[in-house]
Amino acid sequence: MSDELEQKRKEKIESFEVHFDDFDDYDDADISSTSEEPAPVEEPRDFSIDLQSVSRPDEIYGSDSADEEEELSSYSDESFDEEPALNKSELRAAKRSDKKRRRRKAKKNRVIFRTIWITMVVFVSVMLGEYIMVGVNDMFAVGREDEKSVSVTIPKNATLDQITDILLANDIIKNENFFKLYATLTKATSGFTQGTFDVATNKDYQALINYMQSDMNRTDVVRITFSEGLSIIDFAESLEEKNVCSSDEFLKKCNSDEFDEDYEFLKNIKNAKDRYYRLEGYLFPDTYDFYVGEDPSSVVRKFLSNYRTRLYRTKERFEKNEKKQTIEQRAEKLGMTMEEVINLASLIQAEAANKEDMYVISSILHNRLDTIKNGGENEFGEGGLGYLQLDSTVFYPYHSQSQVPVSIRNTYVSNYSTYKYEGLPSGPICNPGLEAIKAAVFPDETDYYYFCHKAATDDEPAVAYYAKTNYEHIANQEEAGLI
Repeated sequence: MSDELEQKRKEKIESFEVHFDDFDDYDDADISSTSEEPAPVEEPRDFSIDLQSVSRPDEIYGSDSADEEEELSSYSDESFDEEPALNKSELRAAKRSDKKRRRRKAKKNRVIFRTIWITMVVFVSVMLGEYIMVGVNDMFAVGREDEKSVSVTIPKNATLDQITDILLANDIIKNENFFKLYATLTKATSGFTQGTFDVATNKDYQALINYMQSDMNRTDVVRITFSEGLSIIDFAESLEEKNVCSSDEFLKKCNSDEFDEDYEFLKNIKNAKDRYYRLEGYLFPDTYDFYVGEDPSSVVRKFLSNYRTRLYRTKERFEKNEKKQTIEQRAEKLGMTMEEVINLASLIQAEAANKEDMYVISSILHNRLDTIKNGGENEFGEGGLGYLQLDSTVFYPYHSQSQVPVSIRNTYVSNYSTYKYEGLPSGPICNPGLEAIKAAVFPDETDYYYFCHKAATDDEPAVAYYAKTNYEHIANQEEAGLI
């Protein structure tokens, strides 16, 4: 600002000029000379004063110009209120002073910043340390109650957030964020099993995760006993009634080839398109434990695994002098396929009144099937014996005519009907038990071709009648009250 003031002063001085153009320069001669001709006039002199080279006005005007100097020195403007410019030494001193002041201020600021930073680091360290300590204690179940369990239910396809909320709500964990962090770092954010668990509150994080990712620890177990002779529809209804799985989903699985790769015996089914239900006969009757909401595929595998164990891996002694054999080995000895064995066993299961009756009926069915190679005629000259004529096959997959839909009830004839088709039906009509299967591969030796039963009453069990000829069979029917 002082430089600008100085420049203003210089410009004001430079613009100040004095001109004497209106004055003439004369000699000292008397101006009243009587000479007639006037004296020659000389060119006027230029008395203008260039003040550019003059630094101070008083050099020209002397002390009389003090007022003008004072006037120039007192020039001011509203824009220039600053003191005159400092000389070089003063300027250097001012700069050094300002530099020291800035250094002192910077040093003070650094001290304040470091103090704040250290305070923040200490605060964060304390908070982080406390968080880690609390989290680690929770991770290792330190401070949780011992010998206490809580029942929790895990929904299907549960997320980590859902699992965390359930555990936190039941006081099984204390630090939800640390649990999520642990599950994420150990890649255990999924795979939790649907169902109900009794979870101990003193389990560490890893034990909790392992516990809830295993079906073996579920408590929502449903135990169902499937009796021999039930159809696949009966199985499906029981499963749905006990909330194990949907009936429709179960039947859909039973008509698929999803399990063929895991169970070799299913690959031998050659006429799957002719069967009402592909896996009918292969759901081994037994007592099973299921879980509420269990996957239908898992349910089917339990039945098939038991079937494989009982028929392909368990050995029986069928005759006194023979070594123990599996059902499969015994069937091979008779020249039967396992499909034929299960098919025949399902008929035996559906028709027999008791265990002893199974082995006699098995012999009768074997005898009739043997006549097919002779055109269905036996040694007594009776024909048509290749048609097994079993009432249990007439309305399959329904148990009786009353179960057939009303719209087709009066005209319905099953494709499995042994009155309409010769030999064994296209597939089993129920799921036979082990005794019926054993009877199918180890029948009694008889020459019977017919059988019938007198129905059981509250006082008396069912009575079985056997016959070699049709004439004897009619007599038996009359005695049983069937005709």
